[in-house]
Amino acid sequence: MQDLGFAHLTRGDCQRVAYELARTVKRWSIVFCDDDLLPVWRASARKAGLEAVRVMHWVRIGGAPQFTGDRPAAGVEYMVLMHRPGKKRWNGGGKAAVYTHPIEANRGGNNQRQHTTQKPIPLMLDLVSDFTDPGETILDPFAGSGTTGVAALRLGRRFIGIEKDPTYHAIARDRLAAEERGQTLASYRAGQLPMFAGAR
Repeated sequence: MQDLGFAHLTRGDCQRVAYELARTVKRWSIVFCDDDLLPVWRASARKAGLEAVRVMHWVRIGGAPQFTGDRPAAGVEYMVLMHRPGKKRWNGGGKAAVYTHPIEANRGGNNQRQHTTQKPIPLMLDLVSDFTDPGETILDPFAGSGTTGVAALRLGRRFIGIEKDPTYHAIARDRLAAEERGQTLASYRAGQLPMFAGAR
């Protein structure tokens, strides 16, 4: 098992998170997981009073190979889509719950990847567009480096992020501040002023 730099969620963690989602979220909840946790998240959702509506797939272009070479590599990451009981609405029409995007990687020294499990911005833009409306508030209780927040800001949503690791919290805070100013993380951290700062 790969060390991701943080503890894996236990069954108890999944249950506690599902209860908090049922308590705080008005419509959709999405959790990323591997195939081992799929049944755990679905059972946790039901126990908390949520409907496990669909298992969605992120086809991870450029994902890691199976380093042992004794089996195929995992080509997708799963997302469990949950909702409060009752009428459902999303913005995706009849399309399939399959999202195909390259992983976030440091190709060519661009230093884009800030977190071991960082999601690509195009994926998060798709999810935010499909499952929320402008002006709504998005909660990410495992905010990591803040990619969900960046997508929320770009699409006119409000964002609440929770991250317990101080290093990732600082990265997320800087990324969100840079996004609000229309800057890259590097230019923000270098103290560069936005192009139209002070223009009247």
